[in-house]
Amino acid sequence: MVQYASCFYVFSRYGLFVTKVTGPSMYPTFGGRGDLVIAEAVTPMWGELQPGDVVICTRPVDPAEAIIKRVTAVQGEEVLLYPDREHAGVRREKVPPGHVWLQGDNPPHSLDSRQYGAVPMALIRGRVVLQVWPRLKWVDSSADAVRHG
Repeated sequence: MVQYASCFYVFSRYGLFVTKVTGPSMYPTFGGRGDLVIAEAVTPMWGELQPGDVVICTRPVDPAEAIIKRVTAVQGEEVLLYPDREHAGVRREKVPPGHVWLQGDNPPHSLDSRQYGAVPMALIRGRVVLQVWPRLKWVDSSADAVRHG
């Protein structure tokens, strides 16, 4: 029995795993009402994430919680941030080495890198590849998804 549990742990940690999406931050990509998605852990481990990839990661401000967001910039790229409640003007931020910039597809309803900054790659658990519920579909990770997400 321990062998099976060990195999399951290794496969779900370093292979594929299923997770549930809740909340409005990734609408319209996901409905946020219990959508089930499949993520793979190899791409983040090798540091090969690209803008457009949808990822599951540990929330930087609450390590007990997992979140789903879209990679909008990778290390070395510059992010343009528009004025908000705390900043009056437009500003630019460069993503540091070993980090990614994450944002929800529904910006008004997303707590993301705009609030907590670039996210260390070590917090990324997996890249979402497939939605299995409520409908079966591949997840769009094209550069166009970043602009329209």
